[in-house]
Amino acid sequence: MNCIERILYYLQGEMIEPKAFGIFHIICLLLMFIIIYILYSIKGKHNDKQLKFILGFYSIVALILEVLKQLIWSFNYDSITNSVTWDYEWYAFPFQLCTTPIYVCLFCLFLKKGKLRDSLLSYISFITILGSISTMILPDSCLVSDILVNIHTMWLHLGSFVISVYLLITKEVKLNIKNLVSANIVFIIFVLLSLVLNISIYSSGILNGETFNMFYISPYFISDLPVFNIIQENLPYLLFLIIYIWTIVLGSVLIFFIVSLIKRCGIVNKNEKGKEEIIKDY
Repeated sequence: MNCIERILYYLQGEMIEPKAFGIFHIICLLLMFIIIYILYSIKGKHNDKQLKFILGFYSIVALILEVLKQLIWSFNYDSITNSVTWDYEWYAFPFQLCTTPIYVCLFCLFLKKGKLRDSLLSYISFITILGSISTMILPDSCLVSDILVNIHTMWLHLGSFVISVYLLITKEVKLNIKNLVSANIVFIIFVLLSLVLNISIYSSGILNGETFNMFYISPYFISDLPVFNIIQENLPYLLFLIIYIWTIVLGSVLIFFIVSLIKRCGIVNKNEKGKEEIIKDY
């Protein structure tokens, strides 16, 4: 093995596969809440420079971990023959709902505040947060025995949740219908891109029997998402796709109203005369 192959070999270190709300999961959740508290405590100092630092730090670390994950899952070392082989795992191609924050955050580093950046950040606030929450609650399907992959999974999903909360508490993404609609337009664009990838990669003949299912909506492979797999198996594909899109859209609407409710509950204060007053902070 050469130097790079040796590094990849050692990065394939394993651990006992973590379980939901086991020690590994709880530590990651605690770190997430600590970071959210810190960001909340400095929200008054929010500016464009701080925003780009946080987006950049999250996305660059996530990208590095993603590249390493792709490499160690493609790298195979046979200790008996002392030989190295490479076989790309197409099912792990990094274009899922939960990996899009990497690209969105990186892209936003080069954008000034405006309609495009607001739409992309709204997508993280109202759409990808759904995947983050599901992983926070039920991480079992994402956790494996590879140490680096588990670190990557927690950074990707819980870190994305931190970004979503940060964007909302700093009012970088304002709670209005315009941003909610923009978020869903970005989501539909990503859905269309994933369909193009699913169809073109499958039709290219390079999969060699492997699975390629971006956003888990391929017409050629059954979705890995709970409930949606049953829907896809029992309904015409177009109907399955419509249900999938509307489920995510309704989920974003639910997030919008939950955050709105939380903010409304937090903006009622007492004035000097003891009367309640509403502070219009958005």
